[in-house]
Amino acid sequence: MLPPDLLGPFLREAYPSVLERWPELVVFTENTPDPERDVIDTLTAYSFQHVDMADSVALRDDWLATWNRFQPNLPPESFSGRTVLEVGSGEGRHACLVGEHASLMVGLDLSRGVELAFQRDLNPNSYYVQGDLRRPPFKAHSFDALYSNGVLHHTPDPALSFRSVTGLVNSGGGVYVWVYGLAEMSWSYRMSHLAFLRPLTNRLPQSGQVGVATGLTVALELGLWGPTRILRRAGLEQIAEKIPYADAADKDWQYKIRRMFDRINPPVTHYISKDELSEWFHNFDNTEIINAYGQGWSARGQVRASS
Repeated sequence: MLPPDLLGPFLREAYPSVLERWPELVVFTENTPDPERDVIDTLTAYSFQHVDMADSVALRDDWLATWNRFQPNLPPESFSGRTVLEVGSGEGRHACLVGEHASLMVGLDLSRGVELAFQRDLNPNSYYVQGDLRRPPFKAHSFDALYSNGVLHHTPDPALSFRSVTGLVNSGGGVYVWVYGLAEMSWSYRMSHLAFLRPLTNRLPQSGQVGVATGLTVALELGLWGPTRILRRAGLEQIAEKIPYADAADKDWQYKIRRMFDRINPPVTHYISKDELSEWFHNFDNTEIINAYGQGWSARGQVRASS
């Protein structure tokens, strides 16, 4: 359900043989807008990450840990019996968890991650749609709740993206988002974003970005994760846990490279302030903005009923 300006680039990148055989699938008119370079790059980058670099197995414990970090005090079962939309569902790691409880779970993503999510998710009430969140292919007020974890800040205009999707939620429905923020965040979180490398890595081809991610992973393995494992084996767990990024020390090698790649490949990254989030939610009821473990902002509220 990609709009016309994105369907052509997607088919050329993912399924060139399909486009060759059925070129009529892509129909442009004089009213078709030119695709934004950042959006096309995002489609390509995340398709690669979610499908070609995806974890070979479902890491449910890791998915639940990240969910709890992004959405404090909001367990997946909170969505029991509701129709739920995830904006930016990727390969479905969180939609799989919420879908076990929701009456209807829909994941929307720009990338090919929806293909992997569809294969992974065995919940009978879960569906995945490839589309542009700024032009969502759904009717207004179609969902009881919406959440988005770590996606809106990778769009050209996060505030506009937020407004584009929140109209899909019923009056009284919940909206829950997690976004990057640097103010009041831990120093290790700030460093982990490698913002100083982005001017270089954004110019590299995908293979070059993977090479940089691999090199950085090797450096962390030698400097942090190896010593962390040694301390743990020596029974010095409390000291080991004080080492930055110790939680990744025992992860699979491919997992580590993939997470590093995630830090350097996004074509667009914004860091949202608490004041900006307050403005996003100024027309909502029961709003709350939480500093989520020093790693981002978790913001939530209920859609106000129309007067």
